[in-house]
Amino acid sequence: MMAVFAVLMLLMLSGSVLSSDESIAVACSINDIDCLSKSTEKFLEKTHRGIPAWNIVALDPLVIPSFDIVFDNEGLIYKHQNLTVTGLRNQKISDFKMDTKTKSVVLTTKADLDIVTDIDVLFSKSSKTLSGHYKSHASVLGTATYKYDLKTDEKGVTHFHVGPETITCKVVDAPSVELNPEFQQTLSNDADAKAFSQEKKNELREKVFCKITEKAYTYVVHNIREAAKAVPSSAFFTNIE
Repeated sequence: MMAVFAVLMLLMLSGSVLSSDESIAVACSINDIDCLSKSTEKFLEKTHRGIPAWNIVALDPLVIPSFDIVFDNEGLIYKHQNLTVTGLRNQKISDFKMDTKTKSVVLTTKADLDIVTDIDVLFSKSSKTLSGHYKSHASVLGTATYKYDLKTDEKGVTHFHVGPETITCKVVDAPSVELNPEFQQTLSNDADAKAFSQEKKNELREKVFCKITEKAYTYVVHNIREAAKAVPSSAFFTNIE
């Protein structure tokens, strides 16, 4: 779901991270989706475990210690702990648009993600908390929209500088959810939980999955920005100034 892949997918590392003759991506034309896709796959395969020397964090699995999602209209707060997301390394480009005049990018990728988490569900009206553990799986389309700039450093090397991103998510298929037996039993017997229709429960499942996906992609953006600090812009694209 998504990240600023325009930098990530074309990154080439050397020196202290990889051997001097080994690259983890290739420079592509901004219009060559096949090349961009292959470069993205190669980058993710090489870096998904993280590269501390570049301040690149592990993406797959991605562990988020805590993450809260608030639904004011429903009077619910989902508090996640030990949240683990897997599947980010296998993202595929669905659409990519780069406007060199406005220096803007819109990128959409598809990913099959698995989420495992401990959760506290807070019902604000009744001040009640129900706790348990669940697993969830879904295919998602994530879109990242952002501006970029090209800046030359004191050594005369030009780098990409990525502006603030907006990440959105769309669930392709309804998420599958597996609760631990005790949590399932508690929810089945709780009056507040039963007050929600099945339609509303399905809606909340999709929203929660997308919120987690969007959160996960902020870490992808972090990796892109950190990598871009050391890599000349000429290593990213073959046809950009």
